[in-house]
Amino acid sequence: MPRLAVSANSLVDYSPERWRLIQVDAPAAPKLIVEAKTGVPFRYNAYFAVSRDLPDSGEIGVADLGQVVLGWSNETRSWHLGLTLSPEISLARSSRWFELLRFSNADAGRHEDTAVQLGTALAKTLGIPFASTAPLDAEPEPEPIPLEPLPLHLGAWRLEADGQKQGADGELRLVRETRWLRAKQRQIAWYALLTVLYMWVSIATLTSELGLPIAGTLIPDPSWLPYLGIAVAILLLLNVARLLMIIQREPNRIVINPYEKSISAFRGDRQRWKLNAGGLQSIYVSELVKKRGRKPTVFHGEINLHLLDGRFMPLLVDSEKIVNALLPGRDPAAEHKRPTGVHALEPEAVSTALQAAALHIAVPLGELPVWYDRRLK
Repeated sequence: MPRLAVSANSLVDYSPERWRLIQVDAPAAPKLIVEAKTGVPFRYNAYFAVSRDLPDSGEIGVADLGQVVLGWSNETRSWHLGLTLSPEISLARSSRWFELLRFSNADAGRHEDTAVQLGTALAKTLGIPFASTAPLDAEPEPEPIPLEPLPLHLGAWRLEADGQKQGADGELRLVRETRWLRAKQRQIAWYALLTVLYMWVSIATLTSELGLPIAGTLIPDPSWLPYLGIAVAILLLLNVARLLMIIQREPNRIVINPYEKSISAFRGDRQRWKLNAGGLQSIYVSELVKKRGRKPTVFHGEINLHLLDGRFMPLLVDSEKIVNALLPGRDPAAEHKRPTGVHALEPEAVSTALQAAALHIAVPLGELPVWYDRRLK
């Protein structure tokens, strides 16, 4: 998906079916300002509605949009990209045109090409005409950089493709590795053994004539010890029940369907939840990395779905420490210089399997934007 910076704190990403204006602020989560999708109303946030005097419903039907307009203003010495509206909406706001973007950099020639590119893409997405005073001879877009080949191993998960197809042409699956289940089973066996030992020692103490210690304990009355042991056994038993519930309820397969543009989680054959791409803003990949050291080390990694209402939904969590987390061919020195905060993740900047997986997942969901949140430990 092409992604172009239009100012110091905003960018536009687009595909044949979607066009988005996003506000970027490195310390905070990016905000979706405007979204246009093929066949659905043109949507915008509350601030954009107030600043442009648009209907406060947050959307305008495609039938009420006239054309995408690009023009040069001698007064502001900048290119202006906007949309015209139907007479009904125009009468209510005393203007038929509203501004989407303004390109006011001194390098007018470069911004002219960018403005034409973005205006043409928006018009195609909405299915309306594009009117421009600029020549339509923008440079062709570069060939997309290929993504990392699948499968990708992500700690307790594995991302794989459906047969030979990948990305927008085939189904993707996140499959939980069997070692996750074995680890949970070992925990259950250990807690169950401790439960039996604590119960046996506590009950034996209560039913025998063995003397209890009268010194060296942290409790005021040593007669409480057997009951404390029983309480610990009950807590261990509750932990066993919790682990059994996690095994029964946690999804072991997540399917990304490019035809439905949906993402679904399954436990066996039972579906646990499902989300359509229309309800998603973007995908976040977060990593907690070591500040210094020869080999880049990742202590914690996550992939989260950023929903339209601003909430985040965890998709994958990898808490395993990875000492040498870089993919083959990546430069460790360049990785150490990588800035912290939230930044758009492009294919050429991918350095770990988790980052590569996020880009793979974004493609069949309509080429959603992907953000990389880098934090230092």
